[in-house]
Amino acid sequence: GWYTSMFTFACSIYRCENDSDQMPVAKKAKTLSWKAETEVDRVPQTLRFLPAREPGPQLSPADSHSPLSLFKLFFTESAVENLCHNTNAQAARAIAKGRKYKWTDVGVDELYRYIGLIFYMATVKMSSIADYWRQDNLFSLPFPATVMSRDRYRTISWNVHLSHPDADKENDRKRGTAEHDRLFRIKPLMDTIRLACKSFYHPRRNLAVNERLVACRANRAMTQFITVKQTKFKFFVLSDSSNGYTVDFSVYTGKNSFPTDRGLSYGAVMSLLDNKGLGSGYHVYMDDFYTSPKLLTDLFAMKFGACGTYRDHRKDFPKTTANSLTKNSSRGSIRWIRDGPLVCVKWMDTQVVSVCSTIHAAYTGERVQKRVKEQDTWKTKSFPCPAPVSAYNQHMGGVDLSDQLLQYYAAQHKTMKWYRKIFLHFLDIAATNAFILHKELYGNLSHSQFMEELIAELCGMSQKAAPKQTSTDHVPVPGAELTSDVRRIATVGRRICVHCKAVRGKKQQTPWKCHACNVH
Repeated sequence: GWYTSMFTFACSIYRCENDSDQMPVAKKAKTLSWKAETEVDRVPQTLRFLPAREPGPQLSPADSHSPLSLFKLFFTESAVENLCHNTNAQAARAIAKGRKYKWTDVGVDELYRYIGLIFYMATVKMSSIADYWRQDNLFSLPFPATVMSRDRYRTISWNVHLSHPDADKENDRKRGTAEHDRLFRIKPLMDTIRLACKSFYHPRRNLAVNERLVACRANRAMTQFITVKQTKFKFFVLSDSSNGYTVDFSVYTGKNSFPTDRGLSYGAVMSLLDNKGLGSGYHVYMDDFYTSPKLLTDLFAMKFGACGTYRDHRKDFPKTTANSLTKNSSRGSIRWIRDGPLVCVKWMDTQVVSVCSTIHAAYTGERVQKRVKEQDTWKTKSFPCPAPVSAYNQHMGGVDLSDQLLQYYAAQHKTMKWYRKIFLHFLDIAATNAFILHKELYGNLSHSQFMEELIAELCGMSQKAAPKQTSTDHVPVPGAELTSDVRRIATVGRRICVHCKAVRGKKQQTPWKCHACNVH
């Protein structure tokens, strides 16, 4: 009996040991701690740059490309013809509703002249539209009246329409359903310009993603509320960091703008990056609104490197405080954590800067010059700087450059209709991209010179017209030869003054005439 019981006990122990070997063991959570700049970080994999086309303008510099021909790559004659058709339909609908103004159908040439005047007003600033046609003012401008009348300009502005009014009605009936398209009123022109932006230029390696805001009064569901009195349309923009060219853009239409369950920022970036169209090996820079570990690792799987500032509280970013920076850390201190292709870096500047990247090593020896105050005097000192921070500062400037070029000659008028505001922004994108193409091809015109030539060509004027007489030619000269006969000095050569007759309504004689105009 004793032997039997011992044998049974031994067998039970053997079974338990075998069962414990086969039981699944819980994986230990990966514990990562911050490392200092003295520890070497190595990038596990470098992406090879393989663009789908040769970067740069997809046009031959040997061909002649005027500012107007480059602008028409984006605002094609077929697109403008469709715009005229929809504008005429909108005007007919407005008149049928009882609007009291004269209307004749607008044609392609006239609409190009209208666009030329919009750019002219963006270049020459006046306080109101009416001031461009004032003739009784010291600062009156003769040019707009030679292109079209004030009333014609206004009626076209009131009726500019990007989609057909009847189709708008059909779309509006679907409001509240999945079939309703919030961007229906701008879709025809938007699709044309997006395609042109991608077709006629292929970006260089470094790209930047950011938002661009257009002030308007519109449906709150499609806008971002910025201040108490103003809402703004948000564009998500992909631009070339080297020159500010707008490669692609998408429009915010609400929280469900993009068909993804990863959130707005994730969907916005993914909607702008296309492997087939761009190629692989691109470096994409973004700010902390977009940056997340999930986005950067998914982009890396698509063979896009990415770098951006990030918010510490976001999901999946390192939360450990082991060896982390503190408020007492010295300026220039660096901490980093690498998890596969993703490196997260903290750098102490005047405050902590957080950046993550799938492109760079944490620190490769770069230093930056900073102004610091010591004992009431300002000095320049050198501090270590992480590679992702240096690259971010360099390449996110492409967004600032793009916005800066757009704002120089922004074609913005006050209007109650949101889609007309977007139309004016489309004009800005087309003109700015056309200028960048011209600069890349020839580089012989400044931005202001390019806009002047574009305006002249759109309005059917010549920049090389004979110079007009200057104010120095308009000087008073005697109306007749001077005489020594004292009896005739007061009367010889006197004629009625045209100024007194026109302005004061009096027939007053004068012996003086204008040298340039040859009138008294």
